[in-house]
Amino acid sequence: MADGNDFGSEFSIWDKLRLLQEWAPVLTYVQAFLATEDEHEKALVIAQACKWLASKSPDTTVDDELVEHVTRVLRSREGEDFLRWIVDKVVKESDENA
Repeated sequence: MADGNDFGSEFSIWDKLRLLQEWAPVLTYVQAFLATEDEHEKALVIAQACKWLASKSPDTTVDDELVEHVTRVLRSREGEDFLRWIVDKVVKESDENA
């Protein structure tokens, strides 16, 4: 089993700081996700995080397009209603099986 001190030892302190800075937005999305109890708001935060992650792959655009379409659906009234219906069904199902 690797010693905890071995993790990331191949990176210089500058590489570690660069990685931390580059991926810091993930923490913002996690904070926003945890700050709301509303299922729809959580879904929109996840959509924003996916959009950011999709932008990390500049050689492909299909992921950007997919995220954009799903986000538009989620932001629509019908998309919000559909999401809330799904969550309601899943919660009821899990409550009945508990």
